[in-house]
Amino acid sequence: MHGDTDRTPYGWGTFASRSLVIAGGATLLAARKIRAKLATMAGILLEASADDIVLEADAARVAGTDRSIPMAVLARSAYHQTHRFKGELAPGIAESASYDPLGTFSNACHVAVVEVDVETGRVRLEKFLVCEDAGRLINPMIADGQIHGGVAQGIANALFEEIIYDESGNILTASLADYLPPTAREIPQIEIHHLETLTEASITKAKGLGEGGAIGAPAAVVNAINDALSPFGISIDEFPATPQRIRAALCAAGAPSKT
Repeated sequence: MHGDTDRTPYGWGTFASRSLVIAGGATLLAARKIRAKLATMAGILLEASADDIVLEADAARVAGTDRSIPMAVLARSAYHQTHRFKGELAPGIAESASYDPLGTFSNACHVAVVEVDVETGRVRLEKFLVCEDAGRLINPMIADGQIHGGVAQGIANALFEEIIYDESGNILTASLADYLPPTAREIPQIEIHHLETLTEASITKAKGLGEGGAIGAPAAVVNAINDALSPFGISIDEFPATPQRIRAALCAAGAPSKT
């Protein structure tokens, strides 16, 4: 359970891989308790040792025999035939667990190739590459999408999105007419490569994934811009690197208006 302070205990933030590493770890621990209970139940119903029970997708089986009980029947027994367990097990199939690891960190390397128009200050992203190591990929089908989204947010941070206040503290970028997010046109094709270095710092052997996209991208983009501007002896040290800021830096360095 998450997201509702009326239903959950105190928490100190949704960051540092709270989803897979921490919530996933707690889920794994609770699932192991469920697995042990199912094996014990099946052992009692099949008159076998719990250590000899093999849990499969559709049934619990006694290893090395043809004796089995469908998983649906086993689950229903936890509620409708509790007398058969003679007080050894509590009714129902529900367990909880807490998990609070010391912490682990994902690793990623980002490479951005940009073209800077020194006449207008416009930046065009030609290529973006990410090499990501998030440990064990629990759900590879969504891993690329999470990195794509993080990189898009990082590019937005580097080039587009900015909250501007007036002297009284009022937000001037209060709508999408003034606050500029990127569109699919501004985001290039993102090439992704995965490494899977299993970590001992989490019970799932997984690291975080979300940080790798959003954190590395802004630095890669602005460093690429500064590399392109190095012949003029200037660099941009403020986010976002807007055309206005790039042109101002070029003008201050005495760069020509047309090249």
